[in-house]
Amino acid sequence: MLYHLWVRHHLRPGDFWRLPRGERMLLLAFAEQEMDSMAASKA
Repeated sequence: MLYHLWVRHHLRPGDFWRLPRGERMLLLAFAEQEMDSMAASKA
């Protein structure tokens, strides 16, 4: 998941972990939805 955020959105892992917990959770949820959407479009 962090790899996806880094490659697609240029968010470095260290920057991710410095965010408040709520923002991290929101970014993870958005990234998961984005990855699901990408997988669905490939199928």
